[in-house]
Amino acid sequence: MSLTRRKKFTIALAFLMIITAITLNISKPGTANSTVKIQLCMVLDGSGSISSDDWQTIVEGVADAIRNNLPHDGSVELTIVQFGYADPTYAKVEVGPIVITDANYEDVALQVESISQSGDMTPMAHGLYLGWKTIKESNNFTVAERQVINLATDGVPNVRNFNATDDLDGDGDVNEYDDVIAVVQNAVAEGLDELDMEGINIGSDAVNWFRDYVLYPQPGHVAPPFIPGWIMVVADAQEFADTVGEKFEVVIEGPPEKPVGGAVFPINVFAVAAPWMLAALAAIVMAVWILMKRGYIWS
Repeated sequence: MSLTRRKKFTIALAFLMIITAITLNISKPGTANSTVKIQLCMVLDGSGSISSDDWQTIVEGVADAIRNNLPHDGSVELTIVQFGYADPTYAKVEVGPIVITDANYEDVALQVESISQSGDMTPMAHGLYLGWKTIKESNNFTVAERQVINLATDGVPNVRNFNATDDLDGDGDVNEYDDVIAVVQNAVAEGLDELDMEGINIGSDAVNWFRDYVLYPQPGHVAPPFIPGWIMVVADAQEFADTVGEKFEVVIEGPPEKPVGGAVFPINVFAVAAPWMLAALAAIVMAVWILMKRGYIWS
């Protein structure tokens, strides 16, 4: 092979290597923590209708679930938001967003147990808004496969955040209920995959309203079963604490992948296609080499 042909081949090979590098980079979902599979935000009602003893039971239940039910392998990013604060705060990020690992899960659990109750009104739309805002602004938003909010409340909203301009639940009034619906609809439009909730000793009218207008995906339903978009009614704070870990596991496990034509297609298509793309590029390099050896190229 002549020096000129060698130079040309080197250039061609370098070009193909660049394409390969680009392909490998595309197959990666992002530059943040690529182990994160799900962003989970718990939005907790800390309003005054919850007693201080019940509040401690609730946060201890969440802490135990972090210890015993959440994976500690870096696959879950956790955020905890409390709503119930008085104007102008209304809601506050209490924990995270933080990726749960073997090295930090106990510290996170202790942090949850130490959350002080806000003890005021029920500005639910503010809590959901802040929960989604925190998820969306995390570096892991671009790499995580799912974004899930879990709402726990003992009542219905009673403070507006002036988000809604339409009567979204058709009750003849634009109020704090419509604000909650508007916040959820906006989050869904921006990428929220699932909103589930626990209703702590709430009535049937409230259950039906949450089911029909707040849960996502729609149609919402009363659990069990725990298909995404569920509300589970628990009798009291103790039942919430006793069962929140099991519900963590259900949420983390996620819905089954949808079969198409008898096959299951994973979410990250690039990751699946990358090996085949690399094999094709390798075949092209080999073909170019053989053709050059036989004198068919750059003679």
